[in-house]
Amino acid sequence: MLDKPYLSPKEAFPSHLETLSREELDLLAQQLQEEVFRECNAGDGEANPETLLRQSLVELEMSARESIGE
Repeated sequence: MLDKPYLSPKEAFPSHLETLSREELDLLAQQLQEEVFRECNAGDGEANPETLLRQSLVELEMSARESIGE
């Protein structure tokens, strides 16, 4: 998961985001942002719904951590 600058929808995604460190979560968010950018520029101008879902899940986890002060 952490060896490339992007994470395609076909690649494994952590099932328990709460177990990731803040650094791992930040990296995952960066990889997903890069994948959205790649997908939007690949031809049809839209990101894969799976990528967008994953991005939303990561953002939700980050928001939850911020609300409890982590």
